[in-house]
Amino acid sequence: MHFTLYINPQTPGPEMDGAIMDAAVENAIRADQAGFRGIALTHHHFSNYNTYGNSFVFGAYLASQIKRAWLLMQVAVAPLMHPLELVENANLLDQLWRGRFIMGIGSGGSPLEFEGMGRDPALRGNLTEEVMAVANRAWEHKPGDPPLEYRTQHSSGVMRGRIMPGPYREGRPLMARASLSDHGWADAGRRGQPLFFGRSPVERVTQAMKVYDASLAEAGWSKEQVEFCKDWTTMQKTVLIADDDDTARQLIEEPLSNLHRLGQAAFAAYGAEQQKAVTGISSDDPAAFRKSFVEGATIIGSPETFIENLKRYEDAGVRHVALHINFGFMRPEITRRTLDLFIDKVMPRFS
Repeated sequence: MHFTLYINPQTPGPEMDGAIMDAAVENAIRADQAGFRGIALTHHHFSNYNTYGNSFVFGAYLASQIKRAWLLMQVAVAPLMHPLELVENANLLDQLWRGRFIMGIGSGGSPLEFEGMGRDPALRGNLTEEVMAVANRAWEHKPGDPPLEYRTQHSSGVMRGRIMPGPYREGRPLMARASLSDHGWADAGRRGQPLFFGRSPVERVTQAMKVYDASLAEAGWSKEQVEFCKDWTTMQKTVLIADDDDTARQLIEEPLSNLHRLGQAAFAAYGAEQQKAVTGISSDDPAAFRKSFVEGATIIGSPETFIENLKRYEDAGVRHVALHINFGFMRPEITRRTLDLFIDKVMPRFS
């Protein structure tokens, strides 16, 4: 089994942003040295849900400091971006990471982020298709081709030159599909792309892997491509490891409460129904939020409990797990303890 460090630290406010980003860099370097396969960045704006905001710039900053791990974009929210800027940013990271870069594409959905960028979240599916159609044409555009004319609902123009830089890999950077639906899982298999998903209990993960594996097989991809896709198909889990189960359950209460308040603040202007449409649950019900998050999104406990739970996902066909260890304004010493226990006690059992 492979492991990625999923860097998505929330922030209580601007006075803590710098320290939280410093800790994120420190954790990324520690994970790389310990043999993690990847470092994953997320793509959020305005809501305090992601401290560094611009994941492409943050990824460029990490490039010279991470020696072996790959960079995963989990995920780029395509409808919030200009299509040519998306291509330019992806190519730059592909160059800086020397091809050790996989960009997942997702449609997002947070109304706070969409409103801030002047987008309608109800149209996110169509907007994603529009942006990616132009992006794909830009990757296919060669020097000497006629000018690239394009138009989406939020951008238009004529590109007479070329995208700079070109990608490190031939054609375009490696791409992945982010989805929580059967349709998305099957689509990733048809495209021969790794699948990024998370916040699912083991029963749902088992279903995802069956759909995805069947789609890969039906599409007729080579054995090498299938193995690559399955190695980089990544399930994301929020994790907390402590010396014993009782301590872990106690320590997660504070960050869970902080996450609940953060969700309430992010959706305050949009209502509980809008939050439920995006996240599947309303933060108006703290008990339901906690139950849904703990059961679907987390693995918590002692190293022994963590190993036992992780093996259930391994048995379901999961080869790669992205670990979200810094969440809900978590105290740095708790994050460090989780990472240390994982490296020392858990990783050796799966290497």
